[in-house]
Amino acid sequence: MPDEEEFRDAPAEDQPRSISEHIVELSIRLRRIVVAVAIAGIILSAIPVDTRYYIPLISYFPNKVISYVLPSEVVWRGKVIQVHIAQYNPFGGFNILLKTAILLGVLGASPVIAREIYAYIAPALYPHEKKKIVRFSFVAVGLFMLGVLVAFLIVMPFAFRIMIITSAAVAGDNTLIAFADVEQLFSTIILIAVATGVAFEAPLIVYLLVSLGIVSEEWFTGENKKFVLLASLVLGAAISPDPSGVGMLVIGLAMFSAILTAAKLGARKGKVKRETG
Repeated sequence: MPDEEEFRDAPAEDQPRSISEHIVELSIRLRRIVVAVAIAGIILSAIPVDTRYYIPLISYFPNKVISYVLPSEVVWRGKVIQVHIAQYNPFGGFNILLKTAILLGVLGASPVIAREIYAYIAPALYPHEKKKIVRFSFVAVGLFMLGVLVAFLIVMPFAFRIMIITSAAVAGDNTLIAFADVEQLFSTIILIAVATGVAFEAPLIVYLLVSLGIVSEEWFTGENKKFVLLASLVLGAAISPDPSGVGMLVIGLAMFSAILTAAKLGARKGKVKRETG
């Protein structure tokens, strides 16, 4: 009969619970997450960034994001292309504020979200697995934030500029004033930022798969490199809205290099574990 310490270290599947109990626990934790996101969204949205005229963060944030990634004018072949923002949907402004509030709520409630997710899966893990999850969670968050920064600072400003220049090339010598729908533009910006952040998790996933021995390093070497390159380019094309293909190449090649490096590091880590274990 196992002693108390062995029983504590055993995963939760040794103490089976019914499906209904799992569903009830999951619903409780999801409700906590929703409430936390709502409270954080309300509080952060109301934070003033200008106390003189009371400009709340909920209106300041989308304005700054759009003005940063979208140039007010683009000079191409000596011709100045003016870029203006328009609102075609009468509810566009409200939709932007709602999406901003949700985004701020998710960011503000992220510690609660992480805690609830971890608390739900923790009973099924061994102590050493819990330590690994905590350690790699910080790495995953760091990679996601790096991807978001790359999207805001590099991918989107470059992509939008290329799209405007492409429109100018089609217009020829005619005067061109480019218009962008503010709601669609903001939604695209958030979508690209999140997609880039998620894509930056690929090297970590490859590292874990190889280090744990689920896949071998040979999957990413030799003749298989061309398939890894193709998958990286497809991922770059899905992320970058740039129609010229330059954004796809930059993101795809960077992702290709990161995945190969992660596979090598994972193989090295797996070899060390086998030799010492």
